[in-house]
Amino acid sequence: MFSKLGHGSKEFLVIRICAVLILFYTLYLASFVLFAEEVNFNRWSAFFENPVNKILTSLFFLAFSVHTWLGTWAVASDYLTPRIFGSMGKALFIGFRAFVAVIIALVLTWAIIIIW
Repeated sequence: MFSKLGHGSKEFLVIRICAVLILFYTLYLASFVLFAEEVNFNRWSAFFENPVNKILTSLFFLAFSVHTWLGTWAVASDYLTPRIFGSMGKALFIGFRAFVAVIIALVLTWAIIIIW
């Protein structure tokens, strides 16, 4: 199915799949908060000690990272270009992508350390 799609179409689908995963996790977490009798430290800790919730939270952060990486690439490739910024366009693009990569790596690493 995916073999007939172009590079941009595959990225579009990956971004949308990640967005749906993020939405489902957000709704799942919101339902816990809304339907719990009381949300306190003990209940919150117990919720996240469950291996299923650890896996779902890890998948959320992975989907968030992929979504952010591809989304910021799309924005940067449209706006941080030599056409708009002249000779600085390529350097701005590379600098921005490096900055985003560092932030994503830090957030993903931090999240996985806290979750597990």
